[in-house]
Amino acid sequence: KMATKPQIVAHLSKSVNITTYDTKWIPRSARFVCIGSYARGTGSLKVFEMGKDDVVLLHETEKKVQLKCGTFAGSTLEARHLATGDFEGKMAMWDMDRLDAPVLSISAHKDLINCIDGVGGIVGAGAPELATGGRDGYVHIWDPRQNSPVASFHPGKAAPSSSSV
Repeated sequence: KMATKPQIVAHLSKSVNITTYDTKWIPRSARFVCIGSYARGTGSLKVFEMGKDDVVLLHETEKKVQLKCGTFAGSTLEARHLATGDFEGKMAMWDMDRLDAPVLSISAHKDLINCIDGVGGIVGAGAPELATGGRDGYVHIWDPRQNSPVASFHPGKAAPSSSSV
């Protein structure tokens, strides 16, 4: 009998020692990154690879501040830089092969960055851009080549948190 409803099948599973807030596939690979925090209040980036019979941890790094969200969408497919937002309002871009220090770090919001998304710079189709939404209520649009937003949207007097962009 054929299934009539969509199904989710778990092929592999792996226990992790962090609270995972976001998970992203690394473009053009069988790898993914888990973004989150340890119970002690520090941040975590863990890079895994899908194996035939197991999920293999390739790289991991602990950061001073908890990490909340991430996207590869603000980078070219070749560069595959991960942009993250943290609990202190900093936006950073990471080279997935060198997680010791970000290739870019900007104070983007006064508080927690709830969400981040972007569009990679395609030759002939515009600059790379990132959008961040923070607990401070602002949504900022960033060109990673600049240290200040290229556009900002303020909620007015009532400042609800921006939870998606």
